[in-house]
Amino acid sequence: MGYLFISYFSLCIIAHNDILFGDTMSELKLSFWERHKTKILAIVTIALVVGTIGIVFLVISLQQQKTTLVVFHAGSLTVPFEAYASMWTTMHPNIVISNQPYGSADAIRQITELNKPGDILGSADYKLIITMMMNKPIPDMPGYNYSSWYIIFARNEIIIAYNKALNPPWLDNLTSGKTPWYAILNRTDVTFGRSDPYQDPCGYYTLMVWGLADRFYNKTPNSQVINESLFAKDPLAGYTAKGTPIGGYSGSGATKVKAKEVDMDALLDSGEIDYLFIYRSVAIQHNYGYIRLDQHINLGNFTYESFYNKVKVHRISPLLPGKADTDKKAATIQYGLTIPNNAPHPAEAIDYVKFILGYPGKLLELGQPAYYPAYASNVSKLPAALQPYCVNYPYS
Repeated sequence: MGYLFISYFSLCIIAHNDILFGDTMSELKLSFWERHKTKILAIVTIALVVGTIGIVFLVISLQQQKTTLVVFHAGSLTVPFEAYASMWTTMHPNIVISNQPYGSADAIRQITELNKPGDILGSADYKLIITMMMNKPIPDMPGYNYSSWYIIFARNEIIIAYNKALNPPWLDNLTSGKTPWYAILNRTDVTFGRSDPYQDPCGYYTLMVWGLADRFYNKTPNSQVINESLFAKDPLAGYTAKGTPIGGYSGSGATKVKAKEVDMDALLDSGEIDYLFIYRSVAIQHNYGYIRLDQHINLGNFTYESFYNKVKVHRISPLLPGKADTDKKAATIQYGLTIPNNAPHPAEAIDYVKFILGYPGKLLELGQPAYYPAYASNVSKLPAALQPYCVNYPYS
C-alpha cells in the first residue's frame, strides 16, 4: 500500500510539472483538458485504486477486531434469537452474533460431542441441559462439566398448525370441533408432519401429546388407540408408548418426519403436508392457522404437570438408524439457556444473556410466553450480572 502511495505521489509531481512547463507553443493553443486528459485520468484511476485498497484494509482490520458469539439454539428460537441479535449488534457493532439453529439435543451435541466452540446454548427443554451438559465432564478441563447452571426463561405449547391459504382437507370440521382432531389426522386423505424425537424436543413433545390424548379422551390408562392410529400412518420406524414397533405405511396420507420442527415449514407452505404438530410460537411467527389442544394434553400449563407426568415416550430416531436416547416423561414445555464452562467469550456471553433476560417483551411480541424474573437452577451459581434477573426454580 505504501508503494502505491509513493507511485501515486510521484505521478502527481510529474503531471504537475508537465502542466506547468509545457514545451511547445502549440500546446498552449489547446485546452487544458485536451493537453492533460491522459495524465488526469491516470491520476484519478490510481487514486481510486489506492482508496479502494485502503477501504478493504480498513474493513478487514475492523472485522478482525470484532468478537463473534456462537449461539447454538433450538429451531423454535430462530425468530426471537434473530430479533435479539439484530437489536444487540446495533448497539454493539463490535459484536457479531452467529445464531445456529438445531433440534435442541443436536444443538447440545455440537458442543459436547462435536467439540464446536459455543458461547450460549438455548434449548426447548431445559432438562436436556441437566442431562447432556451439567452431568457431562469436559475432557480437557478436569473437574468441570459442560455447564454448571441453567436459566428457564420461556415456555410454549404444542398446537396443530395449517396453511390458511391452502385450505387443507377437513379444515372446517377441525376448527369447529365437529370432528376430533385425532380422527381427522387419522384419515388417509390427510397428511401431517412431526419432528424426530431423538434430535428435537418437539418430536418427543408430539408423542407425549398422542399418549396424553389417549388418557384424556379415553380415560383408561392402558388405551393406545389414538397413539397407535397416528403411528400407523408413519412410513418410518416408530414405537408406541408400550414400546411396540409400528410403521412402514406406504399409502396415501403418510406422515412426514424431519430432523426438527422448523424443517417442516417448507412442507406446510408447499402443501406437501396438511397439518403439523408444532409450537404455538412458531405458528404465530409464520402466520399459520392453528388449533389449540386441551390443556390436559398441550403441555403448556404447569397446573396439569401431574397429569402430564403420567406419560412416558421413547426417543428412538425414525431418521437415524440405531440412534436412541433415554425415555422422557411428559412435562410442561419450558425453555432453558446456559453458557458452557468452555465458552470462548464468557464475559460477552454474560452481557448478551443479561440483555435477553432484560427484554422478555420481545418473546411475548413473537408469541412465546416469557418468565420475568426467569427461573434459575441455583441463583447463587449464576454469574453475578445475571442473578438480579432470576429467582430459584421452586419445582426442581
